[in-house]
This record gives sequence, C-alpha cells and structure tokens, in this order.
Amino acid sequence: MHEVPYDLTDADWVEQVSLEMLQADRSLSGSEVHAIAQELAGRPRWRALSPRAASRKAIEEPEAVEGV
Repeated sequence: MHEVPYDLTDADWVEQVSLEMLQADRSLSGSEVHAIAQELAGRPRWRALSPRAASRKAIEEPEAVEGV
C-alpha cells in the first residue's frame, strides 16, 4: 500500500488542497477546486504531496491536471 507522509485523512487533504487553491487563485470556484482536489487525492503521486505543494503544482502546471 502507498504510504502517505502526511497525517491527514483523504477528506482533510482534499479540504486543505481546496482551500490552498482558492487562496492562490480567487477566480476559481469552490466546487471546481473541490472536484480537482478529489480527483488528485486518488492519484498516489499527488496524494504524497503536501496540500500546499499539490495546490501550487495544480495551479502552476495546469497541464498536470488535464482530464480532471
């Protein structure tokens, strides 16, 4: 099983990623970032990132989340 280095439930991780994304880009909607964060939580490489790192990567590299 993939070990997550952060002591967060998936729901907590999704919530924190969503909040970070909203703070970084206020043009995004809450439902939009929540859907993105939920999808990313199911990808082990993304889930291994801290919420801040995941949100920054999602915003700075939108091609990395294509198809979400």
